[in-house]
Amino acid sequence: MMDPEPAISGEDVAPAQAPVRVLLVEDDDGDALLVTELFADVGEIRDVARARTLAEALTAVVAADCVLLDMNLPDAAGFDGLLRLLEVPDHPAVVVLTGDVDETRGRAAVAAGAEDYLVKGRVDGPLLTRAVQYAVERRRADRLAGQLQLAQVHERENRRLGRGLLPTPLLRDRALTVTSRYQPGNAQLLLGGDFYDTVEIADGSVHAIVGDVSGHGPDEAAIGVSLRIAWRTLVLAGMPAEYVLPVLDQLLVTERHDAILFTTVAMISLPADRSHLDLYLAGHPAPLLIDGTTPSLLPDRGLGVPLGVRLGTTWPAVRVPLPREWALLLYTDGLIEARDDRGDVLWTDGLVDLLDGLLNRPTWKDEPGAVLDQVLAAVDARMPLRTDDLAVALLTHTPAVEQRRVWDHEPTAESCVEVRREIAAFLQANDVDQDRVDDAVLVAYELAMNAADHARTPFRLTAVLGPHALRLEVTDGSAAPPQVRPVDAHALRGRGLRMVDSIVESWTVHHDGEGKTIVADLTLDG
Repeated sequence: MMDPEPAISGEDVAPAQAPVRVLLVEDDDGDALLVTELFADVGEIRDVARARTLAEALTAVVAADCVLLDMNLPDAAGFDGLLRLLEVPDHPAVVVLTGDVDETRGRAAVAAGAEDYLVKGRVDGPLLTRAVQYAVERRRADRLAGQLQLAQVHERENRRLGRGLLPTPLLRDRALTVTSRYQPGNAQLLLGGDFYDTVEIADGSVHAIVGDVSGHGPDEAAIGVSLRIAWRTLVLAGMPAEYVLPVLDQLLVTERHDAILFTTVAMISLPADRSHLDLYLAGHPAPLLIDGTTPSLLPDRGLGVPLGVRLGTTWPAVRVPLPREWALLLYTDGLIEARDDRGDVLWTDGLVDLLDGLLNRPTWKDEPGAVLDQVLAAVDARMPLRTDDLAVALLTHTPAVEQRRVWDHEPTAESCVEVRREIAAFLQANDVDQDRVDDAVLVAYELAMNAADHARTPFRLTAVLGPHALRLEVTDGSAAPPQVRPVDAHALRGRGLRMVDSIVESWTVHHDGEGKTIVADLTLDG
């Protein structure tokens, strides 16, 4: 008994290929009949159309997968016909038929762009069929390679634009973190003009912006990059916040390629003490304030027109007090325009409800990225075929608890030595970098020596350690101000305050009754 033949699964069957369509460009009836019979002998290529002139061929070429081209036609001789066929956009494969015994012209035709060549009288049915099939596959491979190269070029350009749209926040305050997400619309994965940025300047104030240029694609993305970089430049240059948006408005009108293009913007300015924020809205939905686990919309009573609508517009600031710990969610409208299966738009109130369900535990700030991912997943579930871009930035403020230590001393040299040990032990216990410990010890010692030598009263040393700064305060009972003496290389004393001045970020003197306090601030960032 013979074993049954193994069953062939559907996965083992090669997919059927579409039949190859051939256009034979040949004015000689005898040669045309011969080619047709050669195809018929094999039977794999049955769709053969004929053109007698190049003019006819140029009309019919769009319906062919391969052109069999005679190099001697009534209206084209030699390479002229080949070159004109190759100028046709997205032309099919071309196999040249030559009657020359010398194959030099055939090889030259391939060098000019033909997929292959055949010599009349030296070809049979299998060779002709195989040459056409191979030519079609080579042409298809060339098209795919070209499409891949074009896609790679577009990808590189989009990445370059993306880097401009997605900046690195400039923040020194360790109590602040920025978590962001950016998603282009699904329609052809084009970049849009959504952008955001966050910058802290020298005075400790922090400024953030999120914007949305109308439209999609590289042109709009380029405008978004220009606006973001201009905004960062203006902020770093110290321009007052109330003047920034009018300058961006003027820049947009100058740079835009379309007179009706506009940009919506939400901008926030935070003072160094983070006690409040100033909100500027130019046609943009209001950000969300998260107090603990409770989200709420910031007031939009200062909402003005978008940038690019009316030159000369100014945008008023709306001041909002802030709790000690808070978070701000800035976003573009791609996040809130998702619709459910009933057609209802999520909008800002829906976003508040959505966040309210996700911020149900006080520890959500430990994983802000996970929260944003959950928000985006919920939005995509409502509208899986989202076509608008979206940018989301979550600015979280979690101030570290300051550590404060106080020591009281008598005005003696021994007390000043003790100050060195106290400060060193305090900072080392809190894992402060040893170089900064050495600087702080030197400053504390010099301030203590100044109190012991000149005030000659009991003094108090106070150290306040924050997340990235140390404040040293020395309080004594003398109202006499400290004296920074001129540089004297031969003097044995009097250089202490000059040394302090070279180490600290700043130092000041505060008078209280008959005493004074010298305050010195040191950065711990290196």
